Amino acid sequence: MKRLIFQLILILLPIMANADDSGTCGEHLTWTYVSETNTLTISGYGKMNNYEWDEETPWCDDSYIIRIIVLDYGVTTIGNNAFSGCSSLISVTLPNSMTSIGDGAFSGCSSLTSVTLPNSVTSIGNGAFSGCSGLTDVLIPNSVTSIGYYAFRGCTSLTSIIVASDNAVYDSRNNCNAIIKTASNTLISGCKNTIIPNSVTSIGSYAFKGCTSLTSITIPNSVKSIGYEAFYGCSGLTSVTLPNSVTSIGLSAFRGCSGLTSVTLPNSVTSIGLSAFRGCTGLTSITIPNSVTSIGNEAFYGCSSLTSVTIPNSVTSIGDEAFYGCSSLTSVTLPNRVKSIGRSAFRGCTGLTSITIPNSVTSIGNEAFYGCSSLTSVTLPNSVTSIGNEVFYGCTGLTSITIPNSVTSIGNEAFYGCSSLTSITIPNSVTSIGGWAFYGCSSLTSITIPNSVTKIVGDAFRGCTGLTDVIIPNSMTSIGSGTFCNCI
Repeated sequence: MKRLIFQLILILLPIMANADDSGTCGEHLTWTYVSETNTLTISGYGKMNNYEWDEETPWCDDSYIIRIIVLDYGVTTIGNNAFSGCSSLISVTLPNSMTSIGDGAFSGCSSLTSVTLPNSVTSIGNGAFSGCSGLTDVLIPNSVTSIGYYAFRGCTSLTSIIVASDNAVYDSRNNCNAIIKTASNTLISGCKNTIIPNSVTSIGSYAFKGCTSLTSITIPNSVKSIGYEAFYGCSGLTSVTLPNSVTSIGLSAFRGCSGLTSVTLPNSVTSIGLSAFRGCTGLTSITIPNSVTSIGNEAFYGCSSLTSVTIPNSVTSIGDEAFYGCSSLTSVTLPNRVKSIGRSAFRGCTGLTSITIPNSVTSIGNEAFYGCSSLTSVTLPNSVTSIGNEVFYGCTGLTSITIPNSVTSIGNEAFYGCSSLTSITIPNSVTSIGGWAFYGCSSLTSITIPNSVTKIVGDAFRGCTGLTDVIIPNSMTSIGSGTFCNCI
């Protein structure tokens, strides 16, 4: 009996060793992983389960060493994130029964160089092959009717994109190495070898996102719009000229294009969208045409090499954080039509030495010039009615400021840490001074508070160590605690 059991064990050992792990991944699907060949096989019929993230897949413990994936005939879908993060994957076999590839299905499969999509596939999900940095070519069969956003984002080695000539929804006309939605003439996915045909009217959202190998692109006169994050993260792109046909630039369209040194915007553009050129750290100059009426929030955020910018007379508003962190910007002249300067609009512009604020400006957002340590003097026009919170916070080089009679309030920490400020005249129009408003203004020697002021919030002049004279009017009804603390 013992001998019989021993013989059975010997017979079963190879079988047990053949399948290191297994389980289910769909109602009628099973999976088997063999470590000897690093092969994952999906068998059965029907749909695969969807997964919120790659750690949720039943083979996640082996995902980083899986080299081969075989899906047997009968499998109809690949679930969302099913093979995400299989960074060692070099080969995948898809059956003719396959109809759908889920969102993020092969995202991050950086060793995958090629994949053959069967004619049965009708849809490719959002980010399905995102981050497949080794993928060199893609052939979209005629069966595909739906391709999700950023399906091939970050496929930096991609040199060839071909759509089957008899595909009814998409095309790659003129051997353009791109996927174009035929009905709308929208380019939805490109690569470093893409040549945009003259018939394309729009560059879709995420079309070139993460294409770090893209060094140059010619946008033809037929293009009217550039979509959301169209060139986001194209760090190898050095220059771009937009034709006069372009009327709108989408949100974050060129965000993170750190190699971009110059941009010329055509007269057809009316607005620069949110984060349009954010993080373009190599951008040294930009020409904004007279057609532009607004500069969006974060439009040039972090463009640390930008030395000068000319804002045309057509601009009426500068958005929040529009030039935040443009540390090389030395001077800015705002045209007479600008009505508002957004929150943190010039925050961290440490090289800014002067700025001209016209009479048209009625609103200056909180933190507008926060940390502009090289700014030496500022004249506020009569149109401004209030100085918001932290507007000149940390402007350590500021020696003088002219506050007009139109201003009624000075916000919290408005001049916090302006250690070079030697004098300031507070006009009779001001009724309140916020907390910490002049905290640490150590060079300030005297201050006259007008009769109009009825309230000073706590710590307003705290740490003004050079202050020797203060005149407080009879109108004062409230002085907060610590207002003159450490004024020694």
